[in-house]
Amino acid sequence: MKIDLSDVVLIVRLFLDILAVWGLIYMALRLFRNNYRTIQILKGILILLFVKGLSMALGLQAFGQVINTFLQWGVLAIIILFQPEIRGMLEKLGKSSISSLNMDITREETILMIDELVTACQQMSASKTGALITIQQTQQLTDYVNTGIRMDSVVSSELLGTIFQYGTPMHDGAVIIQGNKIACAAAYFPPTTRDLPSKYGARHRAAVGISEITDSITIVVSEETGTISLAVNGQLTKYPVEGLRRFLMNVLVPKDDLDSSNVIMRTAKQLGFSRNRDESPKKTKTDERIQPLQIVDLCNIGQEGGKHGKAR
Repeated sequence: MKIDLSDVVLIVRLFLDILAVWGLIYMALRLFRNNYRTIQILKGILILLFVKGLSMALGLQAFGQVINTFLQWGVLAIIILFQPEIRGMLEKLGKSSISSLNMDITREETILMIDELVTACQQMSASKTGALITIQQTQQLTDYVNTGIRMDSVVSSELLGTIFQYGTPMHDGAVIIQGNKIACAAAYFPPTTRDLPSKYGARHRAAVGISEITDSITIVVSEETGTISLAVNGQLTKYPVEGLRRFLMNVLVPKDDLDSSNVIMRTAKQLGFSRNRDESPKKTKTDERIQPLQIVDLCNIGQEGGKHGKAR
């Protein structure tokens, strides 16, 4: 059997066509998997298609014509119904990834920023002061910075506590951190369209919303319970104070960035130097980033709540 060049081209086109279709299906599944409202709408569309086939089988012409009218306008209806999800997907595709802003920041500056941030969260948690803090990663947050009040200030626990102090002009909004500086305060984030439990209010919805369309890390402190939560990739997770620090260290501090002391000790061992046997053994300094964390996924605890919760 002789295979022509046209047959090979046809096979390649069919393969690329199937691959493209599966790619669209995969993107749709990733888009809809965590959205309860979207899943319910998809179920409704499937029921309409089933009813259409049933009406054709039973010969119900009038009823079938009504279903046909719905299906003819189906494309426009899908665009309207899935507008938030489609917008989020397009925003993800359009977000330009940039090199990490921490490249021009030393390891010590990053650790100092984390310490100040964790200290501020601990103090605000103890005093039940509501806070919403977002750390920019590889995707730009310039559009959201423009919605707030620009600051360009070094991160400090005192400044964060002052910003979120109840009654101040900038407490009701988000703080965006770029590198080791506060880029702005009182920024606005689009809230998520997902149904969170009613006990989570405007801050939690905004945190989940910004994490769904960017790769940023958002910290939320509840003003009613003092609970500290992290929103990453559309998931809201409760963290203790030490767990928060370990998470930020693990994500923001490069793992291959070694201390000079460790380099010196390793070189000494390679040259044959050892510690005096009479010297009492010292505790090795372990990396607390690898310690296990006890986390609680808040998004999956009770779906009874609506999305118009009281702000916290």
